[in-house]
Amino acid sequence: MSNILIVDDMASNRYILRSLLEEAGYKVREATDGQQAVDAAAQATPDLILMDINMPVMDGYEACRRIQQQQGQWALPIIFISANSEVSALEQAFQAGGCDYVSKPFHQLEVLARVQNQLRLKELGRQQARVQLYQSLFQLTAGIAHEINTPLGVGITASSLIQGAGDLLANAVKSGVLGQRLLHQQLTDIKEGTELVESSLRRVAVLVTRFKELTRDQTELDANTFSVQESVQKLLLAFLPELQIAKVSYHLDGNQVTITAPESLFLDLIQELIKNSLDHAFQGAGEHSFTIHIGQQDGSLLLTYKDSGPGMPADKLPRLFEPFFTTLRGNANHCGLSACRIHNLVENNLRGSINVTSPAGGGLCYEIHLPLKPAG
Repeated sequence: MSNILIVDDMASNRYILRSLLEEAGYKVREATDGQQAVDAAAQATPDLILMDINMPVMDGYEACRRIQQQQGQWALPIIFISANSEVSALEQAFQAGGCDYVSKPFHQLEVLARVQNQLRLKELGRQQARVQLYQSLFQLTAGIAHEINTPLGVGITASSLIQGAGDLLANAVKSGVLGQRLLHQQLTDIKEGTELVESSLRRVAVLVTRFKELTRDQTELDANTFSVQESVQKLLLAFLPELQIAKVSYHLDGNQVTITAPESLFLDLIQELIKNSLDHAFQGAGEHSFTIHIGQQDGSLLLTYKDSGPGMPADKLPRLFEPFFTTLRGNANHCGLSACRIHNLVENNLRGSINVTSPAGGGLCYEIHLPLKPAG
């Protein structure tokens, strides 16, 4: 049963809407101004909001903006109901984050139809998200099987060579024909086979470790309020020795922004961005650099990370966040999960959004939007 929040300073309007919606089987809550609506949505997220525009304390536009900001990427359907039917009012409503608009005096059947339509669209969005999740899981499972199967196959082949060399030595000893040349040759084969087995097992270990990091459920970590600039600065100081060895410089700038989120997850994100540059972008000789810019945009944190690497071809860039996609195929330390984990940290753990480009001058540029406060 869907939960609907009615926001209107007129008791008569609230009564009519409540009666209509409860008769249709919906659960209903009420708020008399925009601030009450923001607080109510933060305490318990409704499935849909019917929002008046002209109200005391806070108008409907501002309330809508704040509620959508709370929700991050998971936008709420908000239908505005207002006596103002001018085009400018409609434009403001949609710019604030509204999804529909009903003019007063309203027809009850029209309101009910629009509510039902938006709830159907929301459910379709959920179903599509589930389908995408299942597709991602299938892709991830196939990738794991392929990536682990390769080193396991090499390890099995190497172990067969070791076993063959051991059998040959045993037979030579038993027959009394073991010479120094044969012994040296078979011991060399055993040594090479052992090294192959070890490198294969290390590859599997790296894959398992990265996969555990990717799939670890970190959504329930406690949020704390912290300065983004100070937090990033402390992490960069911890990275300094490694950056100096790799001849990598950095530049941190922007505004002082405070957010409420699990700080450990945020630091994981910054660390993963830097490590991804160290592993993939800064491969050649010479000096390298990255910049981190911190700011605010549309009521959210905007974090821009750009490195000085070679960038990525336009045809490969859309695949960057795919599990197991890597430009360093064959390197045991690079299994193609780093960028995927960055995407997972931003969109699933921190409830934000991420976009990556490869500018003409080179490098990769990540634009990350995170909510200033968690939804609910």
